[in-house]
Amino acid sequence: MPELPEVEAARRAVEDHCVGRKIKRAVVADDPKVIDGVSPADFQSALVGKTVVAARRKGKSMWLQLDSPPFPSFQFGMAGAVYIKGVAVTKYKRSAVKDTDEWPSKYSKVFIEVRSVHK
Repeated sequence: MPELPEVEAARRAVEDHCVGRKIKRAVVADDPKVIDGVSPADFQSALVGKTVVAARRKGKSMWLQLDSPPFPSFQFGMAGAVYIKGVAVTKYKRSAVKDTDEWPSKYSKVFIEVRSVHK
């Protein structure tokens, strides 16, 4: 179960590596525990083209503040985690996804790709 420092580390990593970037692609699992009241395709298309303004947290919940709604939120629950390719989100366990790793993981529930800084 992620503790508050792990959730804060995830928030900081997202803020450090995603703020100011546009969402290039989003993939959401077709799972009622992940999204409710909207189809995965509609949710995905609503995110593409939005700019990440901030990453916010309250307790074990984190959300992305985008330049306009929707603002996706994440509840870390028992095994939630954020992975950013090539970045160690936490310092005490393997959390950096390597170029050789399956990406996104087959266990991912939400995958968001942002544009590089150069574009």
